[in-house]
Amino acid sequence: TPVLNHVDVKNASVNSKKEVTNGAPPYAKSLMSNSKKLQDELEKTGSKIKQHEDNLKFLKTQKSQLDDAILDLQVYLGKLLSSSTSQAEDADNSQIQSEEETVQQILKHRNSAAAIFYQLKTHHDSQLSNLTWCLDILGAVATLGKVDDDNLSRLFSEYLGLHTMLAIVCKTYECIRALEICNDE
Repeated sequence: TPVLNHVDVKNASVNSKKEVTNGAPPYAKSLMSNSKKLQDELEKTGSKIKQHEDNLKFLKTQKSQLDDAILDLQVYLGKLLSSSTSQAEDADNSQIQSEEETVQQILKHRNSAAAIFYQLKTHHDSQLSNLTWCLDILGAVATLGKVDDDNLSRLFSEYLGLHTMLAIVCKTYECIRALEICNDE
């Protein structure tokens, strides 16, 4: 009788005279089981790839729609800008008047730093330019915080409040210190 020897894949040991089940070696079951597991994993991976491809297709469609919407908005904005060019020229003149009106409103609050600054600027501008720290004063918040839309400007000033709108804006800390010293004197 011939002796059948084979190597078990899992144990890596030699088995002799093992029974052959259904004409297949005993490790065939484990090979079939492993093959089935690999096939299941392959199907899961294929399913995930399909899902990612669908998501990618959806995102490309969304991107295309957004690109179209951006283009439409750019065209619309271009039309608005071209039609408002003449309005902007008129607005420049009204902006100058508006700033003067704002300064007049500031001057009504005589004890505020902004009012004192604009009084000095109006009546003693040459003396102010001799003080180097005065060159670092940008102006009052009320004159610097302007927007083109009257409603936004009104909301902005209401949000900041009168006290903040009358504050002085400076470029440097030295300018602030000099203003504080003047205030103490």
